[in-house]
Amino acid sequence: MVMPVLSRKFKRTVHPALVMLLLIVTSHSSGNPQTKEKFVDTGKSTVKIICTFVLNDYCSPWKVKSHSTKAGSGAVITGKRILTNAHVVSDATFIQVQMENSPVLYNASVLHVSHEADVAVIKVDDENFFKGTIPLELGGLPKLRTSVTISGYPVGGERIAITEGVISRIEIGKYSHDGDASFLMIQTDAAINPGNSGGPAIQNGKIVGLAFQVRTKTSNIGYLIPASVINHFLTDVEDGVYDGFPSLGIMTEKLLNRSYREFLGMGETRTGVVITSVIRGGSAEKYLNEKDVLLSIDGYPIANDGSISFPDGRIGMSHLIYLKQKGEKIELVILRNQKEMTLIFPVKQQFSRINWSNEYGRKPRYIIFSGLVFQVLSNEYLKCWDKTYDTSDLTILYAFYFHNTDMIDLGRKEFIVINQVLPDTSNSYLADIHDRIVNEINGIPINSLDDILKSVQKPSGDFHLIKLEGVNKPVVINAKGVDEADKRIMKNYKIPALSRLK
Repeated sequence: MVMPVLSRKFKRTVHPALVMLLLIVTSHSSGNPQTKEKFVDTGKSTVKIICTFVLNDYCSPWKVKSHSTKAGSGAVITGKRILTNAHVVSDATFIQVQMENSPVLYNASVLHVSHEADVAVIKVDDENFFKGTIPLELGGLPKLRTSVTISGYPVGGERIAITEGVISRIEIGKYSHDGDASFLMIQTDAAINPGNSGGPAIQNGKIVGLAFQVRTKTSNIGYLIPASVINHFLTDVEDGVYDGFPSLGIMTEKLLNRSYREFLGMGETRTGVVITSVIRGGSAEKYLNEKDVLLSIDGYPIANDGSISFPDGRIGMSHLIYLKQKGEKIELVILRNQKEMTLIFPVKQQFSRINWSNEYGRKPRYIIFSGLVFQVLSNEYLKCWDKTYDTSDLTILYAFYFHNTDMIDLGRKEFIVINQVLPDTSNSYLADIHDRIVNEINGIPINSLDDILKSVQKPSGDFHLIKLEGVNKPVVINAKGVDEADKRIMKNYKIPALSRLK
């Protein structure tokens, strides 16, 4: 695992619903003639999805943006369910589905969703929709240079489009919808067309992937979510609850330098990666230490570059971890103080005090007090910034990127910031107090958003004293005028509620 690149969080990004709407293969078939995919009629298995959605406004967290509509595709699978991408139905307020050659639109709703894996299952309220449909089964991992048939409903027509593409690469890559997660993905020589997202990629009559994203500023490079990731999701939700993909909760570095390997006592035959940080609360917290060398996972030797052997090449070792379900055990061989050890322990999803991922399906939490807007530090919050490094508050950046590795303020459940100040007579000359981490209010440490409400109940005499990270003097608010100021601010700024805690 590696730390995120600092600069990538400050690039202005297009919303994933636009970036990834979506994929259709229109390329020639150049695969091995012996493995060329035969034509499969998926007209009774591929679904058109129309979704009305509303995005939240993290810059003004009490607001929502205007509703919009997006279209995608899906595949009918067993259990009268439809498999599609999470980004096709994210932030949905109304979903409809339609089959090929049918004029009827059926109402649907999300049954289960994984935003990190960009996979969702939706259900249709009227079971008559499934009459005449043919559910598809999941297949395995396709071979390189073989062809797949991709079906979906791209823009430019109303009917289903069925095309072919060649599998050109299989490796670990970033899933754009989540913005932070990286899983196995299949590359194909696909053209880009909105509407094909969530459409099934078929080989030997089974789903080997879902079309889900493309590489921008290139031509004919598209990606499929492989069946292994989809299967992990479907197995996970069999109990009705989505737990997610587990993590070891460690940071590692490659061991390409011979001298460093000699320093660690690895000898000539051992290979692996060195653990540089063990994240608090992670799966490995009680088992692994910094400077341990990770030699193998579940019997798969780890190379000095962090890769493992894989059909048709090598991939990152994280693939072995993401194959696990929550609670399953993992076997590690490590080198500690030049002695080999075998460790076996269960894995779980990594909890993070700051969300590095894009957020969907939830409204931003906030508190407005005398015009000061308190909010949780997150990736969505940083998207509101229109700043450069020269104008950014480095204390926020430091907390955002290094809160785990540097174990910053371990007592905090989350980091609370002042997003902005809504000008009012109660907060005159405080407009420049924004984008700052809140440390304390009226002597009470602020370790979560709930602490804001507790702290403002007990002013320091006639005033509320707010201490911010990196600011020597406190922010001072007259306690006597707060109630009237809140009423005035709600009216003037058309704010429906002064807080949202859930």
